Amino acid sequence: MKKQSILIVGTDKGLGLGLTEAYLERGWEVFATHLPDADTASLLALAETYPGNLTTGEIDVTDKSHIGPMIGRIRERRFDVIFMVAGIYGPLHQSVLQASDAEFQHIMMTNAFGPARLARHLLPMLKPDGSLVFMSSHRGSIAGNTEPGIGLELYRASKAALNMLARCIYMDISQGSQTVLSIHPGWVATAMGTLDGTVDAEIDVSTSVNGMVNVIEQHRSARSHLFLDYENNTWPW
Repeated sequence: MKKQSILIVGTDKGLGLGLTEAYLERGWEVFATHLPDADTASLLALAETYPGNLTTGEIDVTDKSHIGPMIGRIRERRFDVIFMVAGIYGPLHQSVLQASDAEFQHIMMTNAFGPARLARHLLPMLKPDGSLVFMSSHRGSIAGNTEPGIGLELYRASKAALNMLARCIYMDISQGSQTVLSIHPGWVATAMGTLDGTVDAEIDVSTSVNGMVNVIEQHRSARSHLFLDYENNTWPW
């Protein structure tokens, strides 16, 4: 039987690396991307553990010039799942009042515009019944923002924008059999989730990753756009 395949964008560390390992453990073929200057030791170790099942490639989603070379590396491959993981927390202050133009541009390019633009270019590589998945956040829920004083304006805005861009993609492919999922991974003990160890997270990488893999599998034939978390709860837009 032909192996299932997934393209994961943003696997340098944390959740992207965890997802890469989880899918390899399940026998999938994985195409994993990383930033051009990333430390790829962990990915290389996975390639040795799962010989022939892991291919890697470089891309920075904020740089349009990287898209063509990456597509050239993919060539004729077609994927059952494409998962856009790449994202950042942004400046610690997270304030519209304090943010510079460059800070706002960087978080929006990295978390919203870059992933959505790349996803548009990758759609021809998604199988006719495949699933396009975006790493969202419950912070991107407008209806779910009921926490006065928490702030996180820049991060919330970037993930809300990503959700809308994902919906726009879905509306353009909704006459077919493909699925779009926006997934909140939980508050995970990664460098980003703990702000480099300065705060405590709620769950570990394994709990988040295995939960997301199960949720994706459950909804791969949904033929709709869903906003879910790693425990399969539905979030309001």
